[in-house]
Amino acid sequence: MAEEKKDSKSKIIIIVLVIVIVLMAAGGTAAFILLNNNNGNQANDDKSAVTTDSDQKSGNNPLQLGYDSAAVALDENGLEKQIEEMRKNSEGSVSLEYKNEAESTNGKEFDCYLANSELNTEDMFFAIFTDASMTEQMYLSGLLKPGTSIQKFTSEIPLEKGEYSAVCVFTTVSDDHETMTSQVAVELKLTVK
Repeated sequence: MAEEKKDSKSKIIIIVLVIVIVLMAAGGTAAFILLNNNNGNQANDDKSAVTTDSDQKSGNNPLQLGYDSAAVALDENGLEKQIEEMRKNSEGSVSLEYKNEAESTNGKEFDCYLANSELNTEDMFFAIFTDASMTEQMYLSGLLKPGTSIQKFTSEIPLEKGEYSAVCVFTTVSDDHETMTSQVAVELKLTVK
């Protein structure tokens, strides 16, 4: 009788183990299939992330496909060709090149680095505001051609010693120098020592 109970328990344990193994295998297979389907759908979703100018203006699908940051030029001529290709493909977008902090010893003249990247095709100017609502303008540059920068600016609003958060607006203009084509605002940390 005791042996029958032992055999019965062993059979139940084996059946339970077999069921657990079958369920684990089925779950693993289902997870594999779901992950493969999601990756396929994600690739399709990523393709729909590329937008046209009309999509951008209408507010539909605001994501855009960017350049691969890991791209490497193989030779000097390749680099020139790559930059020219990027210029052609980046029409309607703006490349930012700047250091996100500026320092001053007197609260008026600031050392900085604000550039119109050589990848841009249009002239650019900078406006720096002391507040996020962009009502107090402390600096307005002249136009900069692509590949040029400013490394100092004089503030119209003197600042006391301390650290400040300002807003720098990069604005590109068309050839007529009257039509703004793009604007990007970034935070700029100002330090007066």
